Amino acid sequence: MDNRIRGFDGLRAIAVLMVFLQHRVLSGRDETGHLGVWIFFALSGFLITGILSAQRRTIERDASDFFTELKRFLFRRTLRIFPIYYLLLIVMAVLMMFGHAAPQLKSGLPFHFAYLSNIWIGEVLRYWPGPWSHLWSLSIEEQFYLFFAPLLLLVPVRWHLLVCCAVFVTGLASMLLMRFAGTPEIVVYTHPLTNFWMLALGGIGGAWLRVEGSTLRALLSRQSGFIAVLFGVTALCVTEPNWSAVANPAVYTLVCTLYGMGIAALVCAVACSGSTALVGVLETGWLASLGRISYGFYLYHNFVPDPARLNRVKALFHGAAEPTWVRFAGIAISFGVSLWLAKLSWRFIEAPILRRKAEWTQRVVNTTGRRAGLYKS
Repeated sequence: MDNRIRGFDGLRAIAVLMVFLQHRVLSGRDETGHLGVWIFFALSGFLITGILSAQRRTIERDASDFFTELKRFLFRRTLRIFPIYYLLLIVMAVLMMFGHAAPQLKSGLPFHFAYLSNIWIGEVLRYWPGPWSHLWSLSIEEQFYLFFAPLLLLVPVRWHLLVCCAVFVTGLASMLLMRFAGTPEIVVYTHPLTNFWMLALGGIGGAWLRVEGSTLRALLSRQSGFIAVLFGVTALCVTEPNWSAVANPAVYTLVCTLYGMGIAALVCAVACSGSTALVGVLETGWLASLGRISYGFYLYHNFVPDPARLNRVKALFHGAAEPTWVRFAGIAISFGVSLWLAKLSWRFIEAPILRRKAEWTQRVVNTTGRRAGLYKS
């Protein structure tokens, strides 16, 4: 459960940089940030499905039971994602009390605390609420864990690939039906079902790679296969802003499917190409370092203001557009502050917790086992 796959940290770094560029540099019509989010989804699906399959095998060997393994999984996930997430929400709630953090959006706090940010944005607001917008994807991941973990721990390992395929098909069918019904774009974008399929697709790719003599592994482990997938995903990313103009829901869904399959294939290509030069680039020191702290960077970056966009700075130019150097300086400062916060978070909160994660998890699991033994006796 703690094995590190070469290249994944670098891929996380590129994904979070895409999101940052979307929010700070690129136009509203660009969808580079969406690619970054879907890379995160495919990575999560790939890894989480493998972890849950390993835990289910433990159950099938009668070395553990469903409730123990579910508690193990959820407790480990809680230790990884809850501390800095809820710390941030508490800080923002305090700032709201004093009128320093968009108090008009305080109605969203209950949704954020319940990991329902995507529901608040898509079903309640139906617009993107500035610095809170990126929390929708974290809610999707948490909802997926709560749905997927009990499901995979209940069913035999031999059915896991079938379960992932069922979630994949259900998600695409939901997207197709929503498009036919004329559902607002933001609702489709943030709905759980229209995103779960991307995580399930990462799980499908991981399951196929683990099959002995896998054709998928043979294709993607080649450098030519890696490059072909990379170019295909890039081409689809560039054209994504035009997809919303596609009138035919079936064509739109087909293109989304191809895009998702390309992203999942890219994740799989990195996973099975540990010695290639391209994965070596992803293992570059600064990329791997950013990838390790990417969760904190993603969480904090949208709340760090761009100095060039502050009213006091704009007033210095008497209504004229700020110079290009000021614009880029603002982007660089916001990136630096976000990176600094993520590094502090990693050093003083996340890393210390992760070092104790195995010990704390074992303690919780052992407590569960002792209670189960008492009930049986």
